[in-house]
Amino acid sequence: MIPTESPEASLEFIQELRKALREVRFDRMSRLLYSTDASIYQMMPIGVAIPRDADEVSAAVQIASAHNVPILPRGGGSSLAGQAVGHALILDFSRYMDDILEVDAASSWVRVQPGITLGNLNLSLRERELMFGPDPASADRATMGGILGNNSTGAHSIVYGMTLDHVIETEVVLADGSRVKFDSTTSWEGRARRATLEGELYRKLPDIIQEYRGEIKSRYPRTFRHVAGYNLNRMLDPSVINLSSLLVGSEGTLGVVTEMKVNLVPVPRAKRLVMVHYADMRMAMEAVPLILESHPTAIEVLDKMLLDLTRDRIEYSRLLTFVRGNPQVVLLVEFSGERENEVADKVRRFQDRLKSQHHREPIVDVSDPQEQANVWFVRKVGLGILMSIRGDAKPIPFIEDAAVPVEHLADYVTQIYEFSKEVGVDQVAMYAHASAGCIHIRPLVNLKTVTGVRQLRQIAEKSVELVVSYGGTTSGEHGEGLARGEFSERLFGAELVRAFEEVKDLFDPQGLLNPGKVVRTPKIDDESLLRFGSDYALAHTVTNPMMDFQDDGGFAGAVEMCNGAGVCRKLEEGVMCPSFQATRDETHSTRGRANALRAAMMGQLGPDGMQSEELFEVLDLCLSCHACKAECPSAVDMAKLKAEFLYHYYQHHRMPLRSRIFANIASINRVLQPVALLANPLMKFPGKWILNRLGVHPDRQLPDLAPQTFSRWYASWNGHMSVQSSDPSRQVVFFHDTFIEHHDPHIGIAVVKVLKAGGYEVIVLQDRVCCGRPAVSKGLLNQAEQAARHNIQLLAPYARQGIPIVGCEPSCMAMLVDEYPSLYPGEDAEVVAAASTMIDVFLAREIETGNLLLETWEDPAQILFHGHCQQKATFGTESTMQLLNAIPGYRTEMIDSGCCGMAGSFGYEEEHYDLSIQLAEMALAPIIREAPDDVVICASGTSCRQQIYHTTGKMPLHPIEIVAAALR
Repeated sequence: MIPTESPEASLEFIQELRKALREVRFDRMSRLLYSTDASIYQMMPIGVAIPRDADEVSAAVQIASAHNVPILPRGGGSSLAGQAVGHALILDFSRYMDDILEVDAASSWVRVQPGITLGNLNLSLRERELMFGPDPASADRATMGGILGNNSTGAHSIVYGMTLDHVIETEVVLADGSRVKFDSTTSWEGRARRATLEGELYRKLPDIIQEYRGEIKSRYPRTFRHVAGYNLNRMLDPSVINLSSLLVGSEGTLGVVTEMKVNLVPVPRAKRLVMVHYADMRMAMEAVPLILESHPTAIEVLDKMLLDLTRDRIEYSRLLTFVRGNPQVVLLVEFSGERENEVADKVRRFQDRLKSQHHREPIVDVSDPQEQANVWFVRKVGLGILMSIRGDAKPIPFIEDAAVPVEHLADYVTQIYEFSKEVGVDQVAMYAHASAGCIHIRPLVNLKTVTGVRQLRQIAEKSVELVVSYGGTTSGEHGEGLARGEFSERLFGAELVRAFEEVKDLFDPQGLLNPGKVVRTPKIDDESLLRFGSDYALAHTVTNPMMDFQDDGGFAGAVEMCNGAGVCRKLEEGVMCPSFQATRDETHSTRGRANALRAAMMGQLGPDGMQSEELFEVLDLCLSCHACKAECPSAVDMAKLKAEFLYHYYQHHRMPLRSRIFANIASINRVLQPVALLANPLMKFPGKWILNRLGVHPDRQLPDLAPQTFSRWYASWNGHMSVQSSDPSRQVVFFHDTFIEHHDPHIGIAVVKVLKAGGYEVIVLQDRVCCGRPAVSKGLLNQAEQAARHNIQLLAPYARQGIPIVGCEPSCMAMLVDEYPSLYPGEDAEVVAAASTMIDVFLAREIETGNLLLETWEDPAQILFHGHCQQKATFGTESTMQLLNAIPGYRTEMIDSGCCGMAGSFGYEEEHYDLSIQLAEMALAPIIREAPDDVVICASGTSCRQQIYHTTGKMPLHPIEIVAAALR
């Protein structure tokens, strides 16, 4: 298990650093949050600094050097080999140093700071039809600094090579704090005259290169996918000297990069995928050299384990349209070019070649761009999906980066599979880059046991033995770090390792730049560095949770599902994670919250860590949007974990009155409804003054109560209906939410109108209670459980008859589908969940079957639709788009935005108001403000509509209102 202590920073060091940098952290929680990356390791840092410019970086390095404190530059923390953890001062570049400084489209290069993610960089270059060539699957959260430090590549390495092939120059802070530029020069002598550390590099490096020239020429692996050691093989040509080549892949051990200038490549204009199925794994691997003869741009592997896991995830299973039957392996083969007909011709010739070789399994041609995007999405989330396997045995990264010449690929993969079984590991996953002989093989190992740690060692040793015998490398793209550095001598030989050590000592005389990586590394199975070791134990956990965590292996198992990959840190698409997108702070990422919970369970926050205010503050900005459950490939459900935490937290702390009011808003509305005409003006003053005193932001106004509740309207309307259907197939239960009941009955009336037009009897249950969402959000799980029990008993008889249960409010319907089976487990809850859905989903099916006809509009109109977070996470927004686009003459566009920032009561609360507005202003509010007045604004969620009106002055409609107006 990890040591809870690391070298402590002296008071003098902290004071000097705080004078020089605007943001430094030495508190226990911040250090814990930066103690992990996406690897199997964990090391407590000394502190965390978040520099804003190169001057601050230089100052941090100088001060650290003076106090003999190690330095570790870090980006997204998505490293798989442990490069981004250490007993050091962490420099986090991802928050502020993330600018694009200069783009030269004519010369195809860009200058960037190290903190920008590759995904954001490529997004900004899209209009110029340029991109950075190497494309690691982690591009949405991997920063360019980390990509350079790792010498990253990706699926298209046979076309674009490695990052090393694209770096033109770097600006670097050296170990003494001096700032230098490394670019191309034709002579060592000119810069060697400088009386600085830079000058010493140019004086002494030629001697090292000359001394070890023979070893450099003979001992590097024979595969181009190679990132172990230092790139001395790129320094042999005396006419082209660029020390940037040594920085690339050095994992921050030689210098701290503050800027980089890199090549760009054109975005291919035409692409096609051919999905080649195989019933046998070895047969698929043997086919790779033959497929390469057709000159594809990529060959990726999707194995049976990954495909099966993808089928089990509702949000991903719909993407598997390219899979036929139940193959053992599918090879994703891509062809690209400048013209569609050119690429189509390549695909045709390739397919003819496969058939001539008597390939009998399915071959699926994927030409549609969206379907291609779906295929690549499944491939890129493969790591996270594999890590979603429940239980202590995980497909862990340790040999996953080995690369061998493709002619040896089948033998290597087969032997690793066979040896894993010999040592007791029966399940092995694989994915990634067959085209380059870099197959990410991940045996399922339980590192919480002595046996598992022993298997880690045995399989790693076998992999190295095979890799060396085949002329391959231990690291094809993910780097050495803590996972593979131990084997450097077996890969390169003692002489070349000595050369690496001399290079390290020349650049870093004190050994303070990310020590223990690349050279002089610890053992792979050093248990003092493992996140989970054979002595891993939890000092505290939730032993009697209110919600059901059985499928996760308990509350602790649900927390431990976070593997640190950092998908929650993505910025350019999706909802997850709203608070991180706004703050760019690791504390407020899903990963940060999971790490904080695990630290508390391990006792690292003290004996009362699980009830501590320190932990409460980390979880406080979770908006409970459920995006992580849908978008995190490992399905970490932080909203559920937060609710459970809050319940137990408030067993030891007093719950604020404001929280109780919001949790019981349905009961309060019910009491005030009969006097709505009096209550509405009173809630503006003095009621608003009282709410402000309780912590409601003064700029927020609670919605007015309607003069008549929806249920009273329905009772009156239903009493006038002369005929009721007794056929369950023509009945629908409308589960109306608290907002429709008390504030927006017109939306409920629209629902009834539409369902009646479809020939359905609408059943409204007058004795239903609030779904319990407000109670869950505040941790009142006992109260939510009572609501769930009541509503399930009410709804189950209808669900058992096959009668659909529909609703308008995404957060309420998500309760029925998602939380109810967890709050009140049992067959009735499962039946109700299966029968429940959004009204949009139900009506989209009705339109497909012709049961519902919509009016033709004379004047074409445009709808801008904003999807609710929990709608996206639980139901998706496709049905809403389908429903609205079924209205003739209307064009519906989905607003490209994440969370609106309201999140129920979150946006009302004074301490959360600024973040709430910031989230709205990231995309949603500006898009709506800029929309013409005749554009119809539409949103399913009550909170979303309130936030849109609050920030733009435009009142959105619910989709059902638009549909009701379009009825024929």
